[in-house]
Amino acid sequence: MDITQILLSQLGDGGVEAMANKIGANKKQTASALEGIVPTLLGAMSSNTKSENGASGLLGALDRDHDGSILDDVAGFIGNSDDGPGEGILKHVLGNNRDTVENGLSAKTGLNSSQIGQLLKMAAPLIMGYLGKQKKQQGSGFDLGSIAGLLGGMANTSDKNTGLDLGDILNVVGGLSGNTGAAQKGGGIGGLLGKLFGK
Repeated sequence: MDITQILLSQLGDGGVEAMANKIGANKKQTASALEGIVPTLLGAMSSNTKSENGASGLLGALDRDHDGSILDDVAGFIGNSDDGPGEGILKHVLGNNRDTVENGLSAKTGLNSSQIGQLLKMAAPLIMGYLGKQKKQQGSGFDLGSIAGLLGGMANTSDKNTGLDLGDILNVVGGLSGNTGAAQKGGGIGGLLGKLFGK
């Protein structure tokens, strides 16, 4: 399951173009950058779900705030993304690694770090919305093991299907390398998302 392609399909040309216009880039650059951004965010989330607290924190956030409805009006979300939950999600998912991730993705995509930062803010809530939709569809059978397995699988698939070499960035977020220390410095998705969403 390549969530990058699923989200790009959900966005469509209009959605990608709206993102491109918002950050001052062209559609091709923007789509290419998203192919690096999505696996990076999935990797960071996957790293944090390796602990029970991290997985339960993410499940709680999905229950409270991310039911997938954001995907029903992607254009509306993009237009108002500055006021959306993206900034808070990134702060808690990437923690102290955010600058490193933005600069690393900037070097690989040709966009500046500010443009990457804006795309990250737009992509993070869409990913959470997708995960929320999956949880809703699977119902009570979607548990701690489900979210960890789903994220790990999606991160690996998205990483393999991108034309960008994300190995060094994924090592920073600890998503696919087993190096969870860097991500945990930011507190982990469980505790931090719990704080963010008032758990």
